[in-house]
Amino acid sequence: MMIKLILLFCLMLPSARAEEGALYRFSREVVSPDGAQQNLLAIPLDAAVYAASHADFSDLRLFDAAGVETPYLLQKIAGRKTVVRRIPSHGEKPGLQTIGRDSIVISLDLTDASPNIDGFKVATSQRDFEYSLQVQGSEDGRNWHTLVENALIFDYSRFMPAANTEVALPANRDRHFKIAIAQAVETREADLMELSRTLQGETELQRSEKTSLQRQPLHVDRIELWHNRTETVTDAEQLFDYALTGFSVSQDAERKTTLIDIQAQNQPLTGFTLQVASPNFSRRAEVQIPQRQGVETRMQTLAQADLSALHFQDIHRDDTRIGFAEQRRQNYRIVLYNQDNPPLSIGNIIASGPGYQLVFLAQPGQSYQLRYGADKAAKPSYDTLPMQTLLSAGYQTVAAGLGPEIGAAHPAAGFDWLQLLNSELFLGLAIGLMVLVLGWSLYKVAKKL
Repeated sequence: MMIKLILLFCLMLPSARAEEGALYRFSREVVSPDGAQQNLLAIPLDAAVYAASHADFSDLRLFDAAGVETPYLLQKIAGRKTVVRRIPSHGEKPGLQTIGRDSIVISLDLTDASPNIDGFKVATSQRDFEYSLQVQGSEDGRNWHTLVENALIFDYSRFMPAANTEVALPANRDRHFKIAIAQAVETREADLMELSRTLQGETELQRSEKTSLQRQPLHVDRIELWHNRTETVTDAEQLFDYALTGFSVSQDAERKTTLIDIQAQNQPLTGFTLQVASPNFSRRAEVQIPQRQGVETRMQTLAQADLSALHFQDIHRDDTRIGFAEQRRQNYRIVLYNQDNPPLSIGNIIASGPGYQLVFLAQPGQSYQLRYGADKAAKPSYDTLPMQTLLSAGYQTVAAGLGPEIGAAHPAAGFDWLQLLNSELFLGLAIGLMVLVLGWSLYKVAKKL
């Protein structure tokens, strides 16, 4: 009977805990510059959010005024740059007209669905040439105007790998084009020379050299059209300097090392830069982090680097940054291996790393609230395609801010039965209880015998 009660009690604990929702210890109002229209808002996370949130940001939640959870895209803060992409355009089959012996005119017409073009390429397998082009355009095919007076296409591969067969056009709305090449045939010397000699015995009486000229017309394989599309894309990630809680420096004389213990606030860090008062030095350095293994805590090496500085006359060189894979922790240690050199004088340590922001679609007239700091919260799985599509299309985010941090008013969470089940105390009590039950059972059996 006692064993059945124990089993029933253990089965009831998880179900009781499952009914409790995640409790967020902090909340902050989202401050938007313009809430009257739909916006693609971006909320940069700050020191308070980093300090209280999980390492994987799994406890960040956005809620609207009605308490409905709002999907967001978590991304690193990066710069934005404008790039011009070249997109192929399509035209009708080109026409060719010869004028005189050496001049040609190539006519091009865009298809109805093709956008206005910004340039073209004369595709040819020919090598070693130089031609001058004139380009005219027309919107209706009757009234023509000059777009490019003298565009040069060339291939100097016999001298060096240098060639250009592209012609950029000024902004236009033309749908019809004429490419005129006044001298489409080059006259050049043949590669072979004819040599004639007149001999009398072994004596050369006369020598004549004859070089033939060859006419090489331009052979156009095709004309490739293009138009430009301007897009805004993500540039390199931005690095931010983060304030440390503090650091302490100690010396390990036995191992000839300097130990720098750093206290941080869970910021996303990827490196430390040491400001050293010593002018000239070279030291091997390691960044270590504490790792709990059973009941012990040991230091694990995260990264290594050679730090150095050289200041002599007009030479001023400092290389004192040690980088590592992104971490969000409260404690780090830098170990400097001094060997037989005197310890360095550490003036300051600068922590740096990326920044994060939440991007979401804010509805007009709606207010939002960010909550974080839950002890237990599963990482959400949101539909982020709408935000990613808008960002790829070049839509700019509107910067939003966060109001003051407010401690969330929640009812008492009650006793955490799951934490009890995972504790050493519960394990000891369970073992003790089972021993008592087993002893009582043995006693009953022995009494019957």
